[in-house]
Amino acid sequence: MKAYATPFLRNVGIVGHGDTGKTQLVSSLLFTAGMTPRLGKVAEGNTVTDWDEEEIARKISIQTGIAYAEWAPRGQGEKTKINFLDTPGYGTFINETRTTLIAADAALVVVDAVAGVQVVTEKVWDYCTEYELPRAIVVNWMDRELADFGRALASVQQAFGRGVVPLQLPIGAEKSFKGAIDLITMKALLYTQDGDGRAKVEEIPAELAAAAKEAHEKLVEMVAEGDDKLMEEFFEEGTLRSKT
Repeated sequence: MKAYATPFLRNVGIVGHGDTGKTQLVSSLLFTAGMTPRLGKVAEGNTVTDWDEEEIARKISIQTGIAYAEWAPRGQGEKTKINFLDTPGYGTFINETRTTLIAADAALVVVDAVAGVQVVTEKVWDYCTEYELPRAIVVNWMDRELADFGRALASVQQAFGRGVVPLQLPIGAEKSFKGAIDLITMKALLYTQDGDGRAKVEEIPAELAAAAKEAHEKLVEMVAEGDDKLMEEFFEEGTLRSKT
């Protein structure tokens, strides 16, 4: 068995309300990282982290499932092992989620693009705060009917404050959803249905350029507020230079 040095080992809790797609997200991450030969689906009962017969029958997570992927960030030769801790999202099993987060280094908080912030979303956020975990929010199910990124973002900001700013903007919604705009690199990431999970990098569509520019500026401003040197650079140059 391969041994990993501590700097190249991370435990990430996948948390959120029930039916927000946590298990499906983990399945997609494993597939994109090349850890599984095909994309597992909750509806088909063949995901890695929902393996118990009761979980497959109910199509919900009852206990924390664990899976891992190896990933090397750009410019890094050594791969990092990321342990995904796929936690339950229903109130009946929420204590399992809380105890799991003790072992986490960070968390992905999954939010439904249709429903926005829900009861368990706020509970797991409080757990992350209690354990002082850095966290990111994933607005999921953008391809579903009535999905609305703006409404979901507003509910997140209302619940967790103005410090929540997008790193990406969706391209399309519902049946027309096809990718996202990366607000750091300012490029469009386009995906094909039933593809290999790898994005095709293109220029931002003209009709979304203004919205992307505004969102990028808000992101830069928020980053600058947390660092005196970056704040100084922001006021001098009006933006921050990309370090990628």
